[in-house]
Amino acid sequence: MLKNQILIITYYWPPSGGSGVQRWLYFSKYLKKLGHCPIVLTIDLDSASYPTFDRSLINETKGIPVHYVKSFNWIKIYSWLKIGNDNKIPQGEFSKKGVLNQIAGFIRGNFFIPDARVNWAKASIKEAIRLVKTYKIKKIITTGPPHSTHLIGLNLKKELNIKWIADFRDPWSDIYYIKSFYRLPFAKKKDKLLEKKVLSSADAVITTTEENLHKDLQSKISVSQNFYKIHNGYDSYLIKGIKKIKNKDFQIVFTGLITENHSYKEFIESIVKIQDTNPKIRIKIVVAGTISDKILYQFNQISNFEYHGYVNHKEAVRLMVNANILLNFMYKQNNKTTMISGKIIEYMATGNPILMIGDKKSEASKLLSKQSYNLTADPKEGQIIIDFIKAIYKKWIEKKELESQSDAVESYSREQTTKKLIEIIEKI
Repeated sequence: MLKNQILIITYYWPPSGGSGVQRWLYFSKYLKKLGHCPIVLTIDLDSASYPTFDRSLINETKGIPVHYVKSFNWIKIYSWLKIGNDNKIPQGEFSKKGVLNQIAGFIRGNFFIPDARVNWAKASIKEAIRLVKTYKIKKIITTGPPHSTHLIGLNLKKELNIKWIADFRDPWSDIYYIKSFYRLPFAKKKDKLLEKKVLSSADAVITTTEENLHKDLQSKISVSQNFYKIHNGYDSYLIKGIKKIKNKDFQIVFTGLITENHSYKEFIESIVKIQDTNPKIRIKIVVAGTISDKILYQFNQISNFEYHGYVNHKEAVRLMVNANILLNFMYKQNNKTTMISGKIIEYMATGNPILMIGDKKSEASKLLSKQSYNLTADPKEGQIIIDFIKAIYKKWIEKKELESQSDAVESYSREQTTKKLIEIIEKI
């Protein structure tokens, strides 16, 4: 019989791409390396609805037992009502334009609670119970979004009284896009009730940030809960294995997702202004990730703009390492419950300067301030954005290298964050 087994229940697993898969993929990898036995329960690929794919991540799953659950994919039917999105569920935003989009939003908000992947949770409970009994598992972890995954943990806690950790990668009932779904009072009430049950029943709750969020979550329940913070991490071996090259042009690089909820227009205006007033300036804007044609059209206003589309994780990190400035946008709706993305940690690990446009009082901004060469600017601070870019560009022209302060994030390597996770697992 295997020792130190822990069941990890996650919807996102390779070949799924994007940030949602990486947190527990790497936790699983390093749990195994550090003497534990992670067993993964996830959705069958034919039943899954993944916005992006990254088959390179499959290499990180070697030796990890994975069990799959088939489920009817309601999202395919739901997506047929969507228009202008190639029949894909949009990431990070929801369009309200057009009657069909509004109908789809209403259906999503009132018939799929807490989220559009709830059917997978219902289908997974029986298999999760079987795995717990077969492998004599004492502890389980569920991770959301989709927060319907936590309903599996809720059922296992009720049926088997097992030790359970709920990982909140993003907020639940307060997530920024939820207001786009035209939810009726009964749906809002049911959603908050499910969230309350999960928060009250889990033996511990993990988030990627702490300030205000833990107090906010605690205020939703009447019992005392054990809240812990574990930042997303970075793969130190991957970053160290990429050789930095000298660019012919000064490269400002963004990787990830850009939506209308980001303050990207202010950045474009700043760059266009720099290029208009300095025609000979050698600045290239490089974007890799998922953005709509509408947003891509606006970025094409910039001279020397390069769009890579969606790239695998290793290629994204290569672009980060070879950047002269790394660019990040915070959601406009970001507030006290803002989460910290794994990309921010990876950005910091490269040792390259970071320009983040968003809330200067956020926990993400405070994290960036651990490195003196980073800047968080309010979207309205166009001149500050311009001055920052010019200052770093001047150093580049003069071939003055910035002294790396990547040691500021050494404690956020995947191995170190997994050690923090093990402490929580052993504590409950």
